[in-house]
Amino acid sequence: MPSFPVYLAHDHMQRAEDFAQDFVGGVSGKIVHLTVDSWIDAPTQDEYDHAYDSYDGFRDRGLGALANLHVVAGGPANNVRVVREFRDLETAQHSGQFAVIAGNEGGKILGSDPDLLDTWFQLGLRHVQFNWAMPNKLGASQDQENDPTQPGLTEFGRITIENMNDRGMIVDVSHSAPQTILDALEVTSKPILNSHSGGRSIADKPQNLFDDQIRAMADNGGVIGIHFCSRLVLGANGVQAEIADVVKQVRYVADVGGIDVVGLGPDWVLGDPARDEPYLRNTNQKGLTWAKGLKDSSELSNLWDPLVGAGFTAAEIEKIAGGNMLRLFRDVLPG
Repeated sequence: MPSFPVYLAHDHMQRAEDFAQDFVGGVSGKIVHLTVDSWIDAPTQDEYDHAYDSYDGFRDRGLGALANLHVVAGGPANNVRVVREFRDLETAQHSGQFAVIAGNEGGKILGSDPDLLDTWFQLGLRHVQFNWAMPNKLGASQDQENDPTQPGLTEFGRITIENMNDRGMIVDVSHSAPQTILDALEVTSKPILNSHSGGRSIADKPQNLFDDQIRAMADNGGVIGIHFCSRLVLGANGVQAEIADVVKQVRYVADVGGIDVVGLGPDWVLGDPARDEPYLRNTNQKGLTWAKGLKDSSELSNLWDPLVGAGFTAAEIEKIAGGNMLRLFRDVLPG
């Protein structure tokens, strides 16, 4: 168990047994991305393909996942606290509970009515990542970065950021187009998150960030969660990443943007038997891997010594592991 708090910026594992594994692995809390802007575990490929370009069913699936999270947190044996205010993080730490911030990867659950955000907020949602792979009504996604007609952040997206700032919700720009990210940084009055990414100069994938984007995130007081997925860490498909490659990403982002911008966003999604097979089939990612030795939260402690070996001080590792995320939570969440 580490002697410092660990807060993860991006994870999909949301069963009671997943939270228990996180806690045993030394994780204090995390943003759990309850659903994605496509139906990743759709029963058939046709249903997945239809959902990819539609808004059908996303609100219902989001509500179901959020309701299930509250059921898990309501079980005393599960020792989980859903975070509504910053003080909930402190309460969870003092009482030995696992802290969960309810979030979503993509904004389709918001529909197109700004007033719906209040309902989601009352239900406990505290984070929205604006895009997944495809565009939506909030703004352009990474797949549109070279499209001269893409809008960046839409007017609905601008209103949503302002409303999220007012309520105390975390704005996340992972998977967004560069113009969407730039627009979000101009609109926001609070620090924002890029929850699972890395340096594009050393791993050329659209999800990763150019140096000027890393510096802009740092200037905003935001946090970039370093991804553990092999193809994002290395910038190549079908190659297995090692822990040293993750450490290289941490070092690069810290060197470009400063230590205060770096967090951890492993994006673990495999390990739920009911979801794995349809997810890998539907998204055509059967070769998907995470860095060897960091396949899930039970292995997270494997990262600390290599960070020491790379020259990071104890104080810097505490910031990477959770201190920077905790600062962002303090700056953004209510209370």
